[in-house]
Amino acid sequence: MWRIIYLSLLVLLSPSVLAAANPWQTLIPELERGQIVQTPINHEVQLDERAPQIKTGGLVHALDGQNMRMPGFIVPLESDGNKITEFFLVPFFGACLHLPPPPPNQIIHVSHPKGIDMIEPWEVVWISGEMQVKATDVEGLASAGYAMNLIKDIEMYIP
Repeated sequence: MWRIIYLSLLVLLSPSVLAAANPWQTLIPELERGQIVQTPINHEVQLDERAPQIKTGGLVHALDGQNMRMPGFIVPLESDGNKITEFFLVPFFGACLHLPPPPPNQIIHVSHPKGIDMIEPWEVVWISGEMQVKATDVEGLASAGYAMNLIKDIEMYIP
């Protein structure tokens, strides 16, 4: 009986199963999934300074050109009136704004000239489009390892 339980846990906790449950895991190379990256603490940093982005971690080049649907939070970069025309999609609330940015393999850069409606920063959305393995650096904010061309409008997140 214990063997069945053990084997079931191995299958359920395997990286490929975890990646299916969390789409953000698919952006991390399989051998790097589950690794904990320690953020160094610099006690010399001023209170109003942002902790630097840790730029370690590889990219999954097999995702280039794949159509994907990703949930996440929008960090606006450019807007035109009431429309956001360029943004980062990040996996957790406050990333890049109040918390240190996640590594580049956990940030998707989206440029959408048509624009999307302004949304609250705590709202979770789905984006769908063609994934690109493409480095983008936004000076003073963060670097993204991926980009996406949207193929349809964003949707509010419903699990």
